[in-house]
Amino acid sequence: MQDFKRIVFATDFSEASKQALDFALRIARHHQAELHILHVKVAPHPGYMTFGSPELVAEIASAQDMYADELLEELVPEGYGARVVLATERNIGAAQGISDYADRQGSDLIIVGSHGYSGFEKVILGSEALKLLRLANVPLLIVKSGIDGEQGGTIPFSRLLAPVDLSPASQAMLRQADALAERYGAELVVMHSLDMVTPTHYSFMQSIVKLPQARQELGGFVAEAALRTKPKEVITEAPAAQGIADTATNMGADLIVISRTGLSGWRRFWVGSVTERVLNITSCPVLVLPTAG
Repeated sequence: MQDFKRIVFATDFSEASKQALDFALRIARHHQAELHILHVKVAPHPGYMTFGSPELVAEIASAQDMYADELLEELVPEGYGARVVLATERNIGAAQGISDYADRQGSDLIIVGSHGYSGFEKVILGSEALKLLRLANVPLLIVKSGIDGEQGGTIPFSRLLAPVDLSPASQAMLRQADALAERYGAELVVMHSLDMVTPTHYSFMQSIVKLPQARQELGGFVAEAALRTKPKEVITEAPAAQGIADTATNMGADLIVISRTGLSGWRRFWVGSVTERVLNITSCPVLVLPTAG
């Protein structure tokens, strides 16, 4: 995953999407990737047919199409060097439309902006956020509103944070984060929270885990991953999501790389709990990796 060849950037033309576009443009240029700028035109709700004629619905849809096409044209900066494909997709839901388009195009990264509303982050269209997290078959980069796309110098990211729960899924994620760190010449920080563990990964119960023991476990976990870079290792006793957000801030991370799933069958550990909370409380862009295999 150290290289991206075809990237889909999904926009709803909001301010959050415009800020995320800065990241998409820079990442595509760095990887010399083909960038697809996509807008999903959500189909009119069938209920409209009750109160309006089919002709009216068609007229509304046609106006949407023309307006979207004009806005897409305005998004590409003059003189941008990488190949850009402007695309629209019509679907009953934004998340499904983004996922379907990315699959058809054989993309290897999706980028979206997050509005930063209260509660779970409103990526693209409110509740469509969580659907996209679960539907995407490729890595999904979520950029929070207010982040400056020009930060980090000439490369997209300079310090990556990879939280691990000592599971096989998180070790696979760690190797991918390591490949990205090598690609960008970035520093990699591997973080483990004692709140992430269960007796599955330790020979003793969580209540008696000591920091020296946890450091030893994390060191062995990192060594087993056979990484190409030499990461920093951080242990925190904070709850997992808060520990991730705090470590990202304290270490100056400009990207969090997280696995979509962790411990098998344990209350949707990543998507259902930790990932949602991280997205809600961190200002750092988050790269969510799909389940391996």
